[in-house]
Amino acid sequence: MCRFTEYIRFVVLLWLMAVCLAVSAAGGGGGRLLTLRFIDEPLPSALKRLEKAGGKSILFTYKETERYKVTAHVRNKTQAEALAIILSDKPFAFVERDAYFVVQYSEARQRSVKVHGRVTDQKGSPLAYANVVMLAEGDKSYIAGCVTAADGTFALPSMPQGGCLLKVSYVGYKTAVVDCRRENNIAMEPDAIMLKGVEVNPSRPMIERKGSTITANVAGSTLSMTGSAADLLGYLPFVTGGNGKISVIGRGEAEIYINGRKVYNQSELNTLQASEILKAEIIMNPGARYSSEVGAVIRLKTIRLRGQGFSGMANVNWSQGQRGTGSENFSLNYRTGGLDIFMRGALSESNDLFKRELLSIMTTSPSWKIMSKEKRTTKDNIMNGEAGFNYEIDSRQSFGMRYAFNKTLGDGNLSSNGNTDVWRDGEMYDNIETESDKVYDYGWNHSVNAYYTGTFGKWGIDFNADYYCGGSSNQFKALSNSETDATSYNDVHNSLYAAKLVVTAPLFGGELAFGTEETFTDRKDRFTQSGFSANADDHLSQHYYSAFADYTHDFGRFQTRIGVRYEHQRTIYYEAGVLKAEQSPTYNDILPSASVDYSHGDWNFSLAYRLMKLSPDYSMLSSATSYNSKYEYYSGNPLLVPQKHNYISFDGGWKWINFSLWYDYTLNMYTSFFKPYDETGHPGVILETKASLPYAKEYGAAVVLTPKFGVWQPQLTTGVDWYTSDASSLGIPYSWNRPRFNFTLQNTFSFKNDWLVYINGYLSLRAKQSYAIGQQSGSVRLSVVKTFFKDKSLRVSLTVNDVFNTGRYRFTCYGDRTYYDVRTWSDSQRIGISVNYTFNATKTKYKGKGAGRSEKERLK
Repeated sequence: MCRFTEYIRFVVLLWLMAVCLAVSAAGGGGGRLLTLRFIDEPLPSALKRLEKAGGKSILFTYKETERYKVTAHVRNKTQAEALAIILSDKPFAFVERDAYFVVQYSEARQRSVKVHGRVTDQKGSPLAYANVVMLAEGDKSYIAGCVTAADGTFALPSMPQGGCLLKVSYVGYKTAVVDCRRENNIAMEPDAIMLKGVEVNPSRPMIERKGSTITANVAGSTLSMTGSAADLLGYLPFVTGGNGKISVIGRGEAEIYINGRKVYNQSELNTLQASEILKAEIIMNPGARYSSEVGAVIRLKTIRLRGQGFSGMANVNWSQGQRGTGSENFSLNYRTGGLDIFMRGALSESNDLFKRELLSIMTTSPSWKIMSKEKRTTKDNIMNGEAGFNYEIDSRQSFGMRYAFNKTLGDGNLSSNGNTDVWRDGEMYDNIETESDKVYDYGWNHSVNAYYTGTFGKWGIDFNADYYCGGSSNQFKALSNSETDATSYNDVHNSLYAAKLVVTAPLFGGELAFGTEETFTDRKDRFTQSGFSANADDHLSQHYYSAFADYTHDFGRFQTRIGVRYEHQRTIYYEAGVLKAEQSPTYNDILPSASVDYSHGDWNFSLAYRLMKLSPDYSMLSSATSYNSKYEYYSGNPLLVPQKHNYISFDGGWKWINFSLWYDYTLNMYTSFFKPYDETGHPGVILETKASLPYAKEYGAAVVLTPKFGVWQPQLTTGVDWYTSDASSLGIPYSWNRPRFNFTLQNTFSFKNDWLVYINGYLSLRAKQSYAIGQQSGSVRLSVVKTFFKDKSLRVSLTVNDVFNTGRYRFTCYGDRTYYDVRTWSDSQRIGISVNYTFNATKTKYKGKGAGRSEKERLK
């Protein structure tokens, strides 16, 4: 049982601090009560002091205010009331908006008429953050100015009697100058520059590249309407994946960040909406500051508005195939001044159907042939949530804390039924009707992150500390011909402490990043069974220390980076309370990395090398042998050692064309394979287990094309890879190295009145690689999205997944005197609907990055 209670006091204490800050800061422009004293203080200084105390920006011009001074005592007043007191005897008026005040010079001859308006594009969609400036009609001198809100509206204090103009500017649009009226509706025209017969659109392209980093500009593009952040990732160049695993082609699984904080749970990506994201960066060649297990990094940055008060989002999803599944998500955010308090919650209801056909052959003496058919259903309800606060001390420093949890509501259930035919030396040996039932509970899983970021001159500090504890349990029962054949019970408890410090500083015209990362994990895995194998009681602890340094320097069009990371990893492994020295290794590794990037105009290239180290998941190190069926078992291998990857890549791009070439030579590659379990005690049983191979080689290439033709925005990805390994030490004679081709075509159609259509498909061709055969597979997905209201706060999408019902999977594997061929069908042909509503689009400013992510992933 995790010792969460000894840390809950710390959590509660920090939350009490947050509440106290909220009470003392409540309001911004509405509720925070201020007490300030001004004695003969220049008006600009008084306004800036009031701005800092109240939290809401005050827009004014120094030229008009610098000759006035303030003597006043403000006691228990809101920011708006305090501003009225400061300006009470001066020729100024002000107007309040959600995110700021505007102060304007206002002589007695001026009419006290407030100016309002809205700025849109030609389709009537609001343009947020457009610059609006009021100018005198005669000499065009500056009077006042502001920026538009999220819904495109703006307000200015008063209109001069002599007449005035409004000048509106926005990136990618022609600057508009119009006569100022009390109510103003201003439609901006796109700015297309004709240059030597070529039309150049100054708006930012959806996909950009600089060196080894690819940036997808999500906000304002069709990417923002793709659904959740998890849906969005599948539309990014070189990004693939599903079932909680997001990978970058040629790099493996990616580490994902949201506003600089590491993502530990897929539910975070399901609750965050693509419309909340400003941009996504794909870092193809991470430096030494990232864990040696990280092959690629995806950084999501949300739209950071500075509004005050409450905001929120609600999202409901339902998908219907042969079974129905759904999810509900909500988020709330309260911001006042520098304080930001946020919370999210989600509930997912799963009801999945899965069918499997298996053929396995063992060429032992005697020989065995097993054919089985099985249908599985999984039902569970999982809730998760998070809450936290962020406080910006000033523009250079902030700190915060985040608590997250997840748990099954009630018990989850995995049940199956089917039949199995067994032949021995070509004669029928057994025919059984099979049933199994697994009841599982993920329990309470808690995680806490606290962070501090600060900038001091040209130096930067980024510190994160993490704590995690949780566990799971399951009870399993299998029947053959209605009689109990096997039972087992398994419970796992995990805990983790981690801290990471990154310091950046200028050095010899470049930037040096250095720091440390420490992780301490503890895992207890207890397994009991009814006699088909052996009980296991594993206790594994690991201490991990690292120090790293990255140096980056620009040389004209070239940028070079060189880095080194030292990692000390000590493992302590107990079985039934007895220390196992052979399974308790200590590793000391030095892991270098280097890259050279070239950028010139639309051309970008990057050449990189990195030595990576990947440790096996803790579940792979288990000594337990579990029961899949009467003739099929599974086990881990506590003797697995970390992999070493020598990775070389060459990437490049020109405008909407990007490519990647890579080569990966791996030592101690861990793998899954099949072999006979126990020919004497358990005849006919096949065992899936783990082992480390001496070496493996993988290399390949991929090209991504993202042109645009009117309303059609396609993205075509073509990839090919080769993979081979030496499995002769496992008794496997095969070592194929045939190319595997993959094709993905994503089509986005943008129509009038905010209608979007997405048609996506993928195709993976058959290939024989190493000792396995991956069969051909493919699928097509269709989505229609419509947004409503001027601020697009309501979004409805209809989706048809696996349109042609081709989402099937077949895998063939040769092992130690074994042949294993499995075909699976999932309930993938589905129709779904998603409804998303947001109000007051204020985004959290949480900047925690998290520490020890790779260790948290291994604990799962």
